[in-house]
Amino acid sequence: MKRTTLTILFQLLMINLFAQNQCVIKGEVIGRDSQVLLLRKCSEGFESFLNKPTKVSIKKGKFDYKFQYIETEAYELIFEDELEKDGWSAIQFFPTNGVVEFKLHPQNEQEKNTIKGGELNAEFQTYRASNKNLFDNRRKQLFEIENDLMKKDELDSPPYKELRRQLRNINSNDQQGRFPIHQKMLELKKTNSHFSDKAKQLFVTPYDSLLKAEFDWKYAYIKNNPSIVSFYLIWYDVEMQMKNNSYIEQLVTNVFPIYKEKYPKHTYTKMIEKQVVGIKTIAVGRKYIDVRLPSVAGDTIQLSNVIQNHIALIDLWGSWCGPCIVKSRLVVPIYAQYKDKGFKVVGIAREFKNTDAVKRRISKEQFAWLNLVELDDKQNVWNTYGISNGTGLMILVDKDGTILSVDPKPEELVKILKEKLN
Repeated sequence: MKRTTLTILFQLLMINLFAQNQCVIKGEVIGRDSQVLLLRKCSEGFESFLNKPTKVSIKKGKFDYKFQYIETEAYELIFEDELEKDGWSAIQFFPTNGVVEFKLHPQNEQEKNTIKGGELNAEFQTYRASNKNLFDNRRKQLFEIENDLMKKDELDSPPYKELRRQLRNINSNDQQGRFPIHQKMLELKKTNSHFSDKAKQLFVTPYDSLLKAEFDWKYAYIKNNPSIVSFYLIWYDVEMQMKNNSYIEQLVTNVFPIYKEKYPKHTYTKMIEKQVVGIKTIAVGRKYIDVRLPSVAGDTIQLSNVIQNHIALIDLWGSWCGPCIVKSRLVVPIYAQYKDKGFKVVGIAREFKNTDAVKRRISKEQFAWLNLVELDDKQNVWNTYGISNGTGLMILVDKDGTILSVDPKPEELVKILKEKLN
């Protein structure tokens, strides 16, 4: 009798723990002929979402859709026709155990959109309105200065103009030829060297100051208003901006403990922790992160067992990622030259649904090294390596697992291999 009672109590506890809330999203689409909205949980990987999108039909300018959710986090609606044109604007909202109502306008009038229903959506709208009132006018002024400099051909520095000229002279389908030019352009952008001195004075420096003021205001708000809305704001910065902005990393580090304590088991907590660890870990002089994954052939393999006592290049890529493939192609001749001297390459391909595409790509490109597979983000490898929103990453590690270089260029890779292996 006691065992039966305990069993019932346990079942009730589990039902309550995993109880799903039910949200109804409905609304009106004004001034556009769109037929379908796509519903996405913001924390879901975009490639994974594209492989199995949730579609919401629009009929006679109206939509009405019901879905269930367990954990409260940010969602977004995307017009399918905008996504197909690669120029979409996502509409963020927070589900509520009830109804959320929308009035959605054309993309160029999206400031007219309204979202009503639930305290979190009201809070989110208030936050965005405050941000707009404080910073939009100055932002528009600076963008006008930028556009004026662009029209006068005074925005770009001479070296950047030359790279743009070289790029125009290369066929758009020649990814191999365009890639090194893109890399040089990115290097200039890292230090704002793609801007002219005049642009730095009139636009870049004032804009950087504005951004700093905006982030300071934002994180003061986050610190003083701990809620899922604020937690989403932190998560978004971690996903989209923190990797290349040490100031944001500092701001996140200061407030995250408050949210970790308040929401210890939330999806955002887990994702932010992994991202922060990955960003801090994947740096020259630190140790790489070991993973255990299936190979393309289906065997489960521990990365450390493959690369120990070797100079190794860990190549995080995907069959869908053009820039990643181009970078990997440049490694092929280097691998052929040094593979018998103690150099290993291990690919980790981020794939979705199945491994058919990556097998075809490996065969076509003749990537002769071992390739492991991260399927449907099950092992959370990209997040672990601090690039959850990135397309890929190459990490060169020493025989003891110390990181020698992050995203080494071919000439840097060859230089290190000559020093270490000859």
